[in-house]
Amino acid sequence: MAAPGADARSYRFTPTIEVSTRNAILRPTVSAHKPAASEAHATVSVEDVRVDGAAKDTSRFTMTARNDSTTPLSDFTISAGRTKGQAQVGTLTCDLTAFGGKVVSATGPAENLTVSSGTAKVPQGKDITCQVDLTGVVGRNRVKAALTTGNQTFSSDYVNHRPVIEVETHPTDLLVEAAPTGTYEVEVGYTVTFTNTTDANGSSSDIVLRPGVPAGFSLKSVTGTGTPWWVGPDNYAIQDDGSLSLRTGDSLNAHSSTTMTFTNTYQVNAEAVTEETWKSLGTCDPKDPSKGLTTRIDLAGSEGGTEAGTHTICTPVTRTGN
Repeated sequence: MAAPGADARSYRFTPTIEVSTRNAILRPTVSAHKPAASEAHATVSVEDVRVDGAAKDTSRFTMTARNDSTTPLSDFTISAGRTKGQAQVGTLTCDLTAFGGKVVSATGPAENLTVSSGTAKVPQGKDITCQVDLTGVVGRNRVKAALTTGNQTFSSDYVNHRPVIEVETHPTDLLVEAAPTGTYEVEVGYTVTFTNTTDANGSSSDIVLRPGVPAGFSLKSVTGTGTPWWVGPDNYAIQDDGSLSLRTGDSLNAHSSTTMTFTNTYQVNAEAVTEETWKSLGTCDPKDPSKGLTTRIDLAGSEGGTEAGTHTICTPVTRTGN
């Protein structure tokens, strides 16, 4: 076989394959063509770029195109176009000044942006570098970064998966009734739901439960259902500050949700509850945690699309006999 050399060459290979189980002989043909080293050819690659403080639905990547031909690369276009997802190309900028050209750019948002080389001529082995900024990055996205010269296109795909997890918390009871006298227990229930609203797999978050404990009440226990299998009874130990840290972060498939239900059990010494406290317990006010029987839920957040934050659940307590 001749050495590849710099000229164009075509190769054809026809092996003989004996298939003993079928008592047959196969002779497939494989063909390959090597273009001349002077013909246009480029290697395109992409690399993600992290931008501190950038909006969460934006993304940036660099595109690098290397001229693999022995002939200077000229009269080409560079494009960035969405092939999957919802992302829009915000800007495409290429600095061609090192090759006799200009800084060329295109601005969207659009599904596809293209810039032209102008007077630039890129020598063999040299790299063109472009910056691409995306907006509206939600779910699974793919953007093709491409260099086109003549009738040939060389490209690479930039892939960005950004799940978005919505969190809802709700009490399970409209109100809780409590006797005006005696010592007894009351229960307050609430749910925490993580919903993946996108087509990209994500994850839920670890949580910290912080039940409120009014005067005359003591927190006896917290239990839960619907949590990941590794959260067992031992994990519901109440800390010295009255909180519970639960390792509830778990994978959450695209367009799916999971709901956890928790129950706080309080022991009430009715005689120790003042008239003012009874009055405060009877109503809920999102701006005033002293109203009602509340639980603060702190979300640690996750790289899988759950934002860190705080939710507050409130259930009014009605004194029977009033």
